[in-house]
Amino acid sequence: MAYYAKISNNEFTVSERARLIEAQSEKGAIEANNRASEEWFTLMTTYQDILINGSEAELITAKNNLTAKEAEGTEALTSEIETLNTTIANALCRVTAMYTGADEFVSPDGDETEIDHTVYWESFNGGCKRTSYNTQGGVHKLGGTPFRKNYAGVGYIYDPVRDAFYSQQPYASWTLDESTCYWQPPTPRPEGMDWYWSESVLAWTEHPDKPYPSWTYNGEYWIAPIPYPDEGGMYMWDEETLTWII
Repeated sequence: MAYYAKISNNEFTVSERARLIEAQSEKGAIEANNRASEEWFTLMTTYQDILINGSEAELITAKNNLTAKEAEGTEALTSEIETLNTTIANALCRVTAMYTGADEFVSPDGDETEIDHTVYWESFNGGCKRTSYNTQGGVHKLGGTPFRKNYAGVGYIYDPVRDAFYSQQPYASWTLDESTCYWQPPTPRPEGMDWYWSESVLAWTEHPDKPYPSWTYNGEYWIAPIPYPDEGGMYMWDEETLTWII
């Protein structure tokens, strides 16, 4: 059985996509103005005449002149659009769903033949990437060839530049290990007891980061100065008033 991750880069390319629409619109407006010019009309007339009576070489030249006039003044926008499209294509993606698909065929005589459906499934429903159930940290658990660093899951990141799956970055100070695509802290986790990473001091501590200045640690978890309300409903802590608010 093969597994496929449906991916989307929409959340990582909001500004690029917005600017791409603007740039395409601006380029279209310039091209429309060029086509409305007298010079473009003359070039079009020449092209139509050559289309009937001219040679192939003359036709190519006339076509190039017409295209150049239409694109006149759009060079910077064309370059920007190409850059934006490249940026979007190489942007990080979020795994939004997981699918399974058959990747083998068993004949009536019992012979098992591998059939690669990757091309179909990776284009299924807006774009998927195949992921290996037995690949973890860049190593295949069964001794096979590792595939895209890690098995994917909903919420994971797909990196098209690395062609790899990995989890969301847990802390801003952690960096990605290129060989495993695991996030690594600035200092290794100590052995022994349960340790928690504190981003505020960039070190491992014996308890999780303190959520609010007024809370205290009871040896297992942080507790507020007053108990959580038992009247039902959902509450959040307001540090300014030192109360729970609904």
